[in-house]
Order: sequence, then C-alpha cells, then structure tokens
Amino acid sequence: MHQHQDGIESALKDTRGYLDKLHNEISRTLEKVSSREKYINNQLEHLVQEYRSAQALLSEAKEKYQQGSGGVTERTRILSEITEELEKVKQEMEEKGSSMTDGAPLVKIKQALTKLKQETIQMDIRIGVVEHTLLQSKLKEKSNMTRDMHATIIPDSSIVGTY
Repeated sequence: MHQHQDGIESALKDTRGYLDKLHNEISRTLEKVSSREKYINNQLEHLVQEYRSAQALLSEAKEKYQQGSGGVTERTRILSEITEELEKVKQEMEEKGSSMTDGAPLVKIKQALTKLKQETIQMDIRIGVVEHTLLQSKLKEKSNMTRDMHATIIPDSSIVGTY
C-alpha cells in the first residue's frame, strides 16, 4: 500500500508541475489576448465614433423624411377633398345653369371654377416641389452615407496586415 501511495505522490508531483506550467502558459496567453484586444479597441475607437455619428445622422434624416412624407400625404388628402368639392360644385352648376336664364350667376360660377383650377394647379406645383426637395435630401443623405462608408473602409485595409 505504501508503494502505491508513493507512486501516487510522485505522479501527483509530476502532474502538478505540468499543470503549473500549463497554468502559466494560459495566463501569459490570456494577458497577450487582453493586451491585443485593448490595442485593437483603441485603434478602432474613432471608427466606432464615426459609425455612431453616421447612425445619428441617419436617424435624423429618417425623421425628416417621415415628417416630409406626412406633409405630402396631408396635402394630397386636401387636394383630393378640394377636387371632390370641385366636382360637386360643377354638378350643381350644371343643374342650376340649365334652369337659370340670368347669365350673371353663371359668370361668377365660372370665375370661381377658374380660381379653383388655378389653386389646384398651384397645390400640384407645391406638392411637386416638396416631393422633389424630399427626394434630393434622401439622395444627398445616401450619397453622404456611401462616401462616409467608403472613407472608413479604405483605412481599414491598410491596418489589416500589421498584427
């Protein structure tokens, strides 16, 4: 029994020595990995900040787009209502115009129709301008985002081989 105990103790000493060496190697490797991680994080910090800034700008652009889009939708709805009213007025004019013999009210109605048509055309132009401005803003934002992304990708390729 003493013989087995001595064998176990000697094996334990050998094993403990190997385990201590393994522990030391693992500790050094972990320190190297931690050091490398800190280095990489420091090297990429400015890119992370640029990315966050770009995300903030994108959020603002999306919010502006939603607001502009809502304005266009609202104006389109108003235009639709005005067009419906115009059709009703035309219908009423035709009914009353055929029964009336006096021409003065008919002239006033025609003038009102002409004015409504002009206002409708102006509303269409305004809607077109808003849509154009919104599209230009979206295209500019996309161009800026693409340019920023290309600008951040090019420096990365020069860093890759330095590890």
